Amino acid sequence: MRGAKRRLGGLAGNAGLLAVIGLASVAAGGAGATSAPQVFALTIRATTFANIDHTDAPAASGGCTTMSRAKGLLTIRFATRRPVLVRFAGGRLQPVTVAPLDGTAVLTGSNALTETCAAGQQTVSTEPCPRSTRRFRGARTTLDGTHSGEIAVGPVGITLRPIDCPREPDELRRAYLAPTPGPLRVTLRPRSTRLTLRATAARTKSYGSPESGILTQRTIWKFMFARRH
Repeated sequence: MRGAKRRLGGLAGNAGLLAVIGLASVAAGGAGATSAPQVFALTIRATTFANIDHTDAPAASGGCTTMSRAKGLLTIRFATRRPVLVRFAGGRLQPVTVAPLDGTAVLTGSNALTETCAAGQQTVSTEPCPRSTRRFRGARTTLDGTHSGEIAVGPVGITLRPIDCPREPDELRRAYLAPTPGPLRVTLRPRSTRLTLRATAARTKSYGSPESGILTQRTIWKFMFARRH
């Protein structure tokens, strides 16, 4: 009987030890599952509209003064070439470079030249511009979860061949896709399978003397996240 009791006691002790090991394994598994990043495939689609109305500083020549005015609309559509994998840890997006981004820029408009001579005679000649299409590939941006529930979007820089009809202002050529939106607000739930964020960013440039006119840019963004695992 005493041997049997010792064996039973040993089994009970082993059972207790196994139970502790089992609980520890479950706890460790639970902690791992909680801290494991959530992986999503990200697709970006965006459209930029730039309205151009810019008059250069007057230029004097041969007793006459000329002013060149460009008016036009530039529309740029761009998107990720393929979905990009991103990771959220603790509700915060891990820093990621999103590339490549490919797009198309379509420009329409006209140039006008106004000439005023000493006698007061003024002539205006207008040149309608053919519709132009330019394409770009391999642009990139960055996303960074600066805080839990917020995503910062980095700038997107592209280079397009210059077009002078209508003539594009230098400010536009330096930043075709500016500005980027402010921090995106995101609420990620444990069971979220799809998430779509929309944002709009705009800027306006008013030209002062001796130039005149206005340049407005507006970009509409769409960020689509689809869970992978």
